Amino acid sequence: MQIKKHLEKNVLLDSFFTVGYVDLDADYFINSIKQNCSSGKNLNYITNIKGSMTSWQTYTQDPKFIAIIKPLIKYVDSLTDFPPYRMEEAWGFELKRNEKTNYHSHNKSLWSGAIYLNSSSQFLNFPQIEEKVKPEKGKFVIFSSFLTHGCEKNEDDFSKFGLSFNMNEYNKKFDNFGKPNNL
Repeated sequence: MQIKKHLEKNVLLDSFFTVGYVDLDADYFINSIKQNCSSGKNLNYITNIKGSMTSWQTYTQDPKFIAIIKPLIKYVDSLTDFPPYRMEEAWGFELKRNEKTNYHSHNKSLWSGAIYLNSSSQFLNFPQIEEKVKPEKGKFVIFSSFLTHGCEKNEDDFSKFGLSFNMNEYNKKFDNFGKPNNL
């Protein structure tokens, strides 16, 4: 073996990070998350979310979720020049007392987001950009997927509920919401 050069460097990348609010039916989504996390098709405690989680595609076809996402897509499209993309994953989660989300990124995606369904003192932390998001009903955060994020243990005596999603490069077999195109 011959190695000619080996580099390890931090590389600065352009990123975006946006926080705002949307109107939503929090009770609808909280009840749906509870039901889906109790079903056999859950990802409880097996992903970076060390709590209850629905399957990855639970909300990709949900009309109420799609209605919330459409203005976010329009906003991101007005600011960026991403290649064509679609919502590949959209899931719900519940973090009870002492549960957390491990720090991670969504590198295979272009951009990601979280939408909170209730208030909580369990901040979502973005250490690379020194930002924190305090969950509140209807508050959203959208961000460059390569940004590392996570949260420490929930110290509240109640659960934090939210929805998360990833936007990935477009596959011509599907439309922006994962529905098959008639090609």
